[in-house]
Amino acid sequence: MGKRFSLKIIYGILTVAVVLLGTGRSEAVDLSVITNETALYFKIVTVRNMEHGIESLWTRNAEDLVRKDLEATGYFQIVMPPPDIRALFHREILDSITAKAVSSLGVEGVVGTQFSMDAGGVRLHGTVRDPLNGSVLLNKTYTTSGPVRIIIHRFVDDVLFQFAGIRGVAESRIAFVGRTRRGYDLYTMDFDGENLRRMTYDHVLAFNPTWSRDKTRIVYVSYLRGQPQIMDYNLRTGHRTMLFAYPGLNITPAYSFDGSKLAVALSKGRASQHTQIYVYHEKQHLLERITYSHSNNLSPTWDPAGNSIAFVSDRDGHPQIFVMDSDGSNVRRLTFDGNYNVAPAWSPRGDWIAYVCMNAVHRPKICLTSPDGSAHIQITHGTGRDDSPSWSPDGRFLIYSRQIRGHSTLVRVWMDGHGRESLGRFRRSVLTPAWSGP
Repeated sequence: MGKRFSLKIIYGILTVAVVLLGTGRSEAVDLSVITNETALYFKIVTVRNMEHGIESLWTRNAEDLVRKDLEATGYFQIVMPPPDIRALFHREILDSITAKAVSSLGVEGVVGTQFSMDAGGVRLHGTVRDPLNGSVLLNKTYTTSGPVRIIIHRFVDDVLFQFAGIRGVAESRIAFVGRTRRGYDLYTMDFDGENLRRMTYDHVLAFNPTWSRDKTRIVYVSYLRGQPQIMDYNLRTGHRTMLFAYPGLNITPAYSFDGSKLAVALSKGRASQHTQIYVYHEKQHLLERITYSHSNNLSPTWDPAGNSIAFVSDRDGHPQIFVMDSDGSNVRRLTFDGNYNVAPAWSPRGDWIAYVCMNAVHRPKICLTSPDGSAHIQITHGTGRDDSPSWSPDGRFLIYSRQIRGHSTLVRVWMDGHGRESLGRFRRSVLTPAWSGP
């Protein structure tokens, strides 16, 4: 395979067709192969200012954010009580008696909040009560000297754990590359699209951020020195370290779920520009090559246990998704439908691999495949070019980029394709979103 085709394939995978929320109606999706946990939710009532403290604009805004966070998890349906019960909450504090007042509404919990501020910072007292008997299910106080949204995210994650027994996504973050007036730079935001922060001011092409396990570092590809090189950005200090700057291509970094290893694609100055996949063991500072085919091998993604890696290769003539053991052995092909399947992302639950597929009218869309290749499903439809899927930490949502008429935005969707919505308020085009761990 010639150098021209090799560069074309890498261009198609890495410069990414990014995305805008489309208006076309989605086609029907066969949900039989999707877990029914997408329909898991709990009905709750929320009680503001549950102890009747001093209210102000900032406390009302904080209470609004609690409600928004709860809804954004996808696990809660907030029920509005009738006027007489709302009046009761305005008169009385939230206790076992007032909590039982909503038992007839069929809700499964009453979530109450009280915000206050003193010289030490902001305090959030959060509680959850059982509406059947008024008993306390969660009662905790959170404090911060920083932004109030930090303790709100922690409280919401605790509420979710109380109901579903799983770690929530409210403390997770999203990284992406955004277009600026002069080029591209790295940005982060909270899981709900708020708290946008600009990390770099390089004004050069960048892509493929991947988060460290502790969310203190982002490894990404940058053209800061004129060629694609892999950099390590420390979010606490702002300091950057060049990890890989070999001649040729240094691209598609991906951390393992436990954060101990980084898979990358490097060409190491080969005249063909063909990339091979390497695994970098951070503690040992050891770089291990694991693919040896005469083709492009790139876009690695780890399974949660760290035993397997899915990746893209054109070894059979067109870019397809393959999977191999983490040492490069036992390679098998997963996708056979169409001539363009790229950008795999392994679910944190291990049950699905999201990827970009080409539909019948040659538009990139988001598809899922089971790790053994036995099941495939296309989950996005309609207008636009969809690219760069990334999973939420709980494996229920995907974010990706959608491009319409040259402009691209971030989109969040349930794993079965329903509930598509734009995410964040970044005005210019975005590239390669990446969702952190919880």
